[in-house]
Amino acid sequence: MAYSSLRPFDVEVRDGLRVSLRDVVPDDGHLIELGFDRLSKQSRFFRFMAAKKRLTGREIEQFSALNTKDHAAVGALCMRANSAQPVGIARYIRTGTEDHSAEIAITVVDAFQNRGIGTLLLGVLAKVAQAHGITEFLALVAKENDAMRHLLHELGGTDETPGDPEVNISLTIYQDPQNYPNNKVGAYVRRAYALTKLTTV
Repeated sequence: MAYSSLRPFDVEVRDGLRVSLRDVVPDDGHLIELGFDRLSKQSRFFRFMAAKKRLTGREIEQFSALNTKDHAAVGALCMRANSAQPVGIARYIRTGTEDHSAEIAITVVDAFQNRGIGTLLLGVLAKVAQAHGITEFLALVAKENDAMRHLLHELGGTDETPGDPEVNISLTIYQDPQNYPNNKVGAYVRRAYALTKLTTV
């Protein structure tokens, strides 16, 4: 199966912020590093489940690798001072070559949180993933990460292995966005599906 790439698009989120969403590409290493540098200690912990001061060169290379049907990432950017600034990133990695499930990670830079960007990224990533045969997302979430747990639960996510200090949450990915819950988060994901257009490359 060929990878179906995301056609870049712009969208306005809360507070009038306009962001651009597109596939992450190998030239984005500097943006990934810059975004990491702008994360708080708590946001870094939520993403890596450990205290982390910097990304290694190998990690930057892996995080900016060319997207495939088994490992893809979507980035959100905004323009400030005539340059692209990292806003957030969402990624999935298929759990096995023939599997229909994938592990996900979503990170939004602290200065841009609480604007619905994480939900938007999740919706876009879900449509990309289902186009490649993925029907389930698995997210390892810190127990104190209330925002992410709430987001996944509002979309119908269930705790598969509740533990301390981490919770493994399973979320069904639908081809038809109308199957997501009829609530505010579900409506936001449906909007993301409508905005997401894919091109087979």
